[in-house]
Amino acid sequence: MNTAHFDHWDDLRALCADCLSVPVRDVVPHARLVADLGADSLDITELQAAVEGHFDVSFKGVDPASVHTVGDLAELIERLRATRASGVVAG
Repeated sequence: MNTAHFDHWDDLRALCADCLSVPVRDVVPHARLVADLGADSLDITELQAAVEGHFDVSFKGVDPASVHTVGDLAELIERLRATRASGVVAG
């Protein structure tokens, strides 16, 4: 994932670090949420709620198994925001 195209990378890193109780420096695009950052199901749920609130997106209809890395999450946020901006309802 090229973070230069994701305008809110610093916000996402901070949210991930806070929800997963890891240092911000560990939150990199290729970091796997579970294997590398130690997320459990509660952490993932809290992260989802934080991301939805901060970025004004909804994960309704999104397969959570499709998000493995922080980069995957950033790409999903971008897709959801683009879909919302175009007026298309996802899910």
